[in-house]
Amino acid sequence: MKTSVILLLSLLSLSSCIKELNSLPVPNAVKSKASDIRIAPKADTIPDYAAFRLRLLKDSLNYDETMFLFCSTSKLCYDPQADGPYLQGFGQVNLASISSDGRDLAVYNLPYKQGMKIGVDVNARADGPYVIDIDYQRQIPANLQIWLKDAYLKDSVNLSNTRYNFNITTADTNSFGKRRFSLVIRENPGQHQNVMPH
Repeated sequence: MKTSVILLLSLLSLSSCIKELNSLPVPNAVKSKASDIRIAPKADTIPDYAAFRLRLLKDSLNYDETMFLFCSTSKLCYDPQADGPYLQGFGQVNLASISSDGRDLAVYNLPYKQGMKIGVDVNARADGPYVIDIDYQRQIPANLQIWLKDAYLKDSVNLSNTRYNFNITTADTNSFGKRRFSLVIRENPGQHQNVMPH
């Protein structure tokens, strides 16, 4: 049920991003004499409408997801016209991204910046092992790495090619919540910028 809501919010957010882009003037446009075509300079190194979905997994029945959509005209702070606020349900696990102004989000539209850091809010009702992974990507360049930083264990892993196994102890508030995990998104200069298949 929650996945359907997230996908619906993602489509609405994507639509909002497209409208904003279509209404913007083209800066420093170059006119071709032959065909009178306007060519805009590249805004950043991730194409607009690229996306990935982060998942917190206890087992095949208990999981939660948060979606990230890249749009060069989006804001880092919460935007009610583009972002989907997180509504905590009654599931065993809860996962949300955190906007720059501290709002928990189910869908986060944001502009890409090299080396950007995004907070992640991870919660669970029971002690035990959990997994964080990326279960969906769209138009994410192959040279882009999405690192999960674990402040509790002082560890990090590149989620672009693996999943992260960890434990939550509900009696230890440092093992979950808003302070343990963050994402760092950066380019690997050793790889060519090809877009990964859907």
